[in-house]
Amino acid sequence: MLLILLSALALAEPPAQAEARPLTPAQKARLAPRRPTRQIVGSPLPTVTDGYRPTLTPREAASGTPDPVGTLPVRPAPTGTTPLAPLPVPLTSCAAGGCTGADGVRYNTNPSGVTVDPAGRTCHQAGTTMNCF
Repeated sequence: MLLILLSALALAEPPAQAEARPLTPAQKARLAPRRPTRQIVGSPLPTVTDGYRPTLTPREAASGTPDPVGTLPVRPAPTGTTPLAPLPVPLTSCAAGGCTGADGVRYNTNPSGVTVDPAGRTCHQAGTTMNCF
């Protein structure tokens, strides 16, 4: 039985190939050769000449006066000392309504959980110290 099946397979024709369909215009456009373009050889940067020099510093015109486009205003140096952030205050006691600092100042906590000092600045409690900004 097996021999008959094998001989029948050997005599059978190979399966037919699917017919090739013609290409659509979109497929033809993808397969079309690309058009040639001119290759630019050389430096893309501008050439430095006597009349033009790219620079980031202020230039002086031919008359010797500074160029107003490249000139930036100069801020004077600050006088005195710059203000520093206030130092944290150690806390001596805390209750439900706020805390009292070692310097006797009361830091009140409102119902939303924000703590303020008598000057109205927002404060943040970090451990046993209070920082107000």
